[in-house]
Amino acid sequence: MILKGSQRGNGSDLAVHLMNSYDNERVEIAEIHGAVADDLFGAFAEFEAVASGTKASKYLYSLSINPPSPLTREQYGEAIALIEERLGLQGQPRAVVFHVKPDGQGIGREHCHVVWSRIDVDRMKAVHLSHDRSRLMDCAVQLARKFGLELPPGLKAWEENSRTFEKDKLEPSLAEKAQAEKSGITPDERRDAITQAYEQSDTAEAFRAALSDQGYVLARGDRRAFVVVDEQCDVHSLTRYVKGHKAKDIKAKLAAIELDDLPDVDAAKELIHERQRNQSQQQGEGDSGDVDDGAIVRRRKEIARELQRQHERRRATLRGQTQELLIRQQQERMALHAAQAREKSGLLFRARRAVADLIGKTPALRSILAPLQKLTGLDPLERHTREGEALVRRHEREKKLTERKERFLARIEQREAMAMERKIAALERDDRALSLENSGTDHQLHQDETPQRRAFERGNLQVEFNNAGDFVEGVDRSDSDDGNDSPTDTSGYQERHNYKTNRSRKKGYNRDDLP
Repeated sequence: MILKGSQRGNGSDLAVHLMNSYDNERVEIAEIHGAVADDLFGAFAEFEAVASGTKASKYLYSLSINPPSPLTREQYGEAIALIEERLGLQGQPRAVVFHVKPDGQGIGREHCHVVWSRIDVDRMKAVHLSHDRSRLMDCAVQLARKFGLELPPGLKAWEENSRTFEKDKLEPSLAEKAQAEKSGITPDERRDAITQAYEQSDTAEAFRAALSDQGYVLARGDRRAFVVVDEQCDVHSLTRYVKGHKAKDIKAKLAAIELDDLPDVDAAKELIHERQRNQSQQQGEGDSGDVDDGAIVRRRKEIARELQRQHERRRATLRGQTQELLIRQQQERMALHAAQAREKSGLLFRARRAVADLIGKTPALRSILAPLQKLTGLDPLERHTREGEALVRRHEREKKLTERKERFLARIEQREAMAMERKIAALERDDRALSLENSGTDHQLHQDETPQRRAFERGNLQVEFNNAGDFVEGVDRSDSDDGNDSPTDTSGYQERHNYKTNRSRKKGYNRDDLP
């Protein structure tokens, strides 16, 4: 039982991630509690609307429940109830979503996402969550024992060592997960390679050269003394990726390098681009291990057609719902018109209308009876007008809700298209690595004996998705999943200083998207 939770904002982006059906075999919205809307986008919009009355920016708490073996829905319910009690989130609005995702052997595995609103409406304050990670680990141990599940090594160490243990593996952030999907290099593989270069280097310059041989550039960070820029131009903290060595020891070893002599992040990225251009020219002059481009194109078209069919099925469902809505609204308008016409033809209607006209024409009666007339609805024409206006307002709200679903469906489709591009890129990397191996061509390998990953530039698809969702580059998406899902592409992640320069930009959804 693995529980990962975090506080976060930007519910719109989280809803897009949870509704991504390309990376998941099945997506099921099991429960939405405490919201008027019946979809994630509307519910999270309501949560943010309530949070706008407070100072809380991270108004959501997102949790993923990943059991090692299948659980029943009753067991999931017991787990959610226990976690709510331990975290102090009882009674808070929440949404529960189930994903079925293939594991390494291609077998579908179910896991659960729970998203709570942290805003206590009675006090208009966010629920304070202190030491939530240790509480979640205690809950994971208790639930594993209760349901007869096997504990992973980390939780065993947590239980045996009195709630303290040292992690052997790097706990990746969402940005690092997305970087791994884009580059094909996991955070642990990257850390092992950088650590090996650090330990095998006697001097600071030797370490710098070892990083360069692996495709990295040692640079000067804005908030950190030393950072590492990889082949995809992603920036990493050096002290985070050198395992088993303290930050002060790393700085002491690299003291011979003056920070002013190192390139800044932008200059390091230019060096990466120049290096890639030179490598492309060299490969273009004589590369004997090319992959069959026709096969790649055919496979890309096949995957794209399958995704397009999935989009068409979902679009057809939404079009059907929209058509049913329009037919129902027309029937309601016709029914109201027929009911009012029948009432107008009756004797009682004409009598009440005559009395209303008399009151309106007589000043003395109007001054006395007009307030009572409005309260009692004596004038039937005025009541008919109010009924028609109320029906029009309700129909407009329903149409806006449908339009909002269409906009967010477009965002989901773009997110799934980005996932498709990542999948195709990974397949191309595997094909090229296999082709190089079969051709016997001597190519430079990383020290972890994995082929050099191909660098992918930011595509128009990512830019279009960011623009469509008002995505702010550099915003930390504090959410977790089962280690495979990634809510956004790393092209949106930059150094944290970019967030300061862009923090005034609007993020998430527009207020017009509120139901």
